Amino acid sequence: MANIKKLPVTYPMITSWQWHATLFSILSNDDNAKKWIFSNYIQLRCYNIQEIFTGDEMLLADIMPGSSSLTECPYLITSIMTNKQIESYTGNILDFIIKTIDLDGYVYGVFDEAKIISDFDTDYKFPHELFIYGYNLDEEIFYVGDFTFKDHYSYNTVSFKDVEKGYEVISAPDDHMFKDDYKGTRGLYVIFKNTDTPYYEIDLRFIRDTLREYLNSVDTKDHYRMMRNRFNDTTFGINVYDRVLERIKYQMSLPEPDFDIRALHLMYDHKVLMFERIRYLMAQGHLKYNEDLILGYKTVVRNMLTARNLLIKISINGNISESEKIKSYFEMAKEKELGVLLEVLAELDNKLN
Repeated sequence: MANIKKLPVTYPMITSWQWHATLFSILSNDDNAKKWIFSNYIQLRCYNIQEIFTGDEMLLADIMPGSSSLTECPYLITSIMTNKQIESYTGNILDFIIKTIDLDGYVYGVFDEAKIISDFDTDYKFPHELFIYGYNLDEEIFYVGDFTFKDHYSYNTVSFKDVEKGYEVISAPDDHMFKDDYKGTRGLYVIFKNTDTPYYEIDLRFIRDTLREYLNSVDTKDHYRMMRNRFNDTTFGINVYDRVLERIKYQMSLPEPDFDIRALHLMYDHKVLMFERIRYLMAQGHLKYNEDLILGYKTVVRNMLTARNLLIKISINGNISESEKIKSYFEMAKEKELGVLLEVLAELDNKLN
């Protein structure tokens, strides 16, 4: 066993949620995986949930597939390890993580990051997903990817002691990832990269059909009712623009404004990925090269980036009056996106019919 081992990672193309940042950290540069990535991540959805840290209501927006992508992607082999398995196999969490990395497995799960970021004992918990991709035995640190340690997604180091402490204090009810996906249990995901064999080709029919559902705000999740019951207030597709804008207006109207940028950052990431998808499809000959479409969608990305950065600026300077500008950026992005994607959809229809 080497004293230092780091599994390969690439800074992710999208970072809005930890599950996306983890998958893209592992797979972003792989040519086989791109065929799956660009066939997916088209449909948007959002719904209200209770914020796990504060108990307040929040609007959760995500790109489909969401957190389930870690288990559904054919280029990842994800094992579900419960606490009982971890204890039985190695006796403690540190040995388990180190042995997993020695086998070229990444580790992903919920830890109490209040115990990690504070030098003192805290009387509260901050359960958050942590992505672990390496270790250094000499320094007794793990190499991790996370949002908590800086104001953006970054790769950092965490001590063995803090990882152990952060894992042990999380109970099954605290583990918002594992308990929802795996029926109230507590554990970790062990993820192996699986890209040597091409399991998935670019799926133009699926892209075409999902684009249509996105543009028509169709309830895509209804295809997957066998997996779990539904939220009753989910908004899909292009209508997510309106739902997120309404939420921002509400946040700005509060006596103490709420500057939650997560839904808006997710929308920006969606546009980044859609832009890269269009360029990829053209580069691979699945769409005719069309510079007007590329430039047109680039303005969508730029408007959503400007809207997101404006919300960040408002959160810093407190100038709520500037929030009115966000509506105009949304309107320009939505109108241009509809125009570009309708052209892409028409070309795919002609190609496939």
